[in-house]
Amino acid sequence: MKKIVLVPLDERPVNYLYPNLIGEGDYEICLPPREYLGDKKKAGDVKKISDWLVENSKDADVVIVSIDTLIFGGIVPSRLHHETYETLHQRIAVIPQIKKNNPKMKLFGFELIMRCPGYNSAEEEPDYYEEYGSMIHRYGECQHKESLGLLTEEEKEEFAKLKETLPKEYLDDYVNRRHLNTDLLLTNLEYVKEGVFDFFIVPQDDSTEYGFTILDQIRVRKYFADNHLEKVTAMYPSADDTGLTMLARAVCTLNGYAPKIFVKYASEHGGECIPWFEDRALDKTMNYQISSAGAERVYSFEEADIVLGVTMVDEMLDFDNPRFHQVYEVQRDIPGFISFLKEALAKGKVVTIGDNATANGADHLVFDELHKENLLYQIHGYAAWNTSSNTLGTCICQSILYYFYRDEKKNQEFLTYRYYEDCGYMTYTREEVSKNYLPDLGLNYFKVDGKQGKVPPIIKKVLMNYMAENYPEVAAKVSDIHVRQPWERMFETELKIDFKDE
Repeated sequence: MKKIVLVPLDERPVNYLYPNLIGEGDYEICLPPREYLGDKKKAGDVKKISDWLVENSKDADVVIVSIDTLIFGGIVPSRLHHETYETLHQRIAVIPQIKKNNPKMKLFGFELIMRCPGYNSAEEEPDYYEEYGSMIHRYGECQHKESLGLLTEEEKEEFAKLKETLPKEYLDDYVNRRHLNTDLLLTNLEYVKEGVFDFFIVPQDDSTEYGFTILDQIRVRKYFADNHLEKVTAMYPSADDTGLTMLARAVCTLNGYAPKIFVKYASEHGGECIPWFEDRALDKTMNYQISSAGAERVYSFEEADIVLGVTMVDEMLDFDNPRFHQVYEVQRDIPGFISFLKEALAKGKVVTIGDNATANGADHLVFDELHKENLLYQIHGYAAWNTSSNTLGTCICQSILYYFYRDEKKNQEFLTYRYYEDCGYMTYTREEVSKNYLPDLGLNYFKVDGKQGKVPPIIKKVLMNYMAENYPEVAAKVSDIHVRQPWERMFETELKIDFKDE
């Protein structure tokens, strides 16, 4: 039995639970105790995580490390800390130590470029972001465009006003932390240059075309080029899916083969869309997602091992946008898309679906066709959660694990998780409970009454009823679900599903 050690990005289900839910093979996944990993803005215990990593990596075949967890205590703490460069730099010293202890293992790492949201919310940012978040974001955009000579006269006036209005202490705190984090990232990339890391991803969390994030990206990309690291690094829109991408790469490495993936878009121009929270056309990100997972993108259906169906059109819209049906029904040939996937299944291909046409949930125009055509348990992978890249990283990983190990039971169970979470919860239950139940409890979308208060039983009831009424073949596999709100909000949920014996 091979051993894969994983230090995840944080304690949320997508990072901590999915790696073991998504499939099984001739390997075991070893994760640190969940209590070591902190809780949202509360940093994990970096000393315990580091000591655990040293001990558990001694006999590992592959080690995957979130550097943000190792040195900051998690993704959100990386945006909030007040640590010195020296303190943080000392924490990374464990990396060459574990490689020295076990030089034969493959070591994969990932470290994020700090995001810069364009809205006012301190939910996952410093407290002052509640009032000044959009201004900080816009300041970064203007600064970037000014450096390129692209500011219009109107924007020059706007930038001048931002400089006068934005409190200097908040801007300095934010910018200084960004600079420190990027300086540290560049220092940590020395371990890639020296061959300590075998592969390294720099995910971009919630990015746009201009701004602080892109300015940091330029510095990192220059380091890649100057040190000829393009073959052992990748930088693309990603975050919570990166652990699964690295897991897929580990599995490909252990099996000594790069599965060939053919991409089929439901819309002719789907690959040209720049998804929300990302900075480039989808098809550019697609190449990085596939290669980072240890696979190879091919353009011939015949030679493909895996067919990846992608639901994206040339523009992302909300479900309630008046143009949603007009654009999504006109731009896509859904019957043709479904027929293509059925043909792929008939020819023995592994088929997975990246349902990324909308953010944060399934696209019912496609999902309901899969249901009508009785394909929900004939396909081998599906995801539709959060960003386009979150979706792609998940469904690609699931298809790769299925390709190598053909674990039907585990695969169908993870499909069920995706259908309950991505379709049942994210697309319907989340809004239903937020609008029609939380106000009566004096609660709201961003703050419920704890991880297991009054809200989870409501979610359970609404979700189970919805799935039973709309997707009985999915509900028929489930005897019960257990609900928990890990960050005490409605944005995500944590489900534990009890499956019926078959």
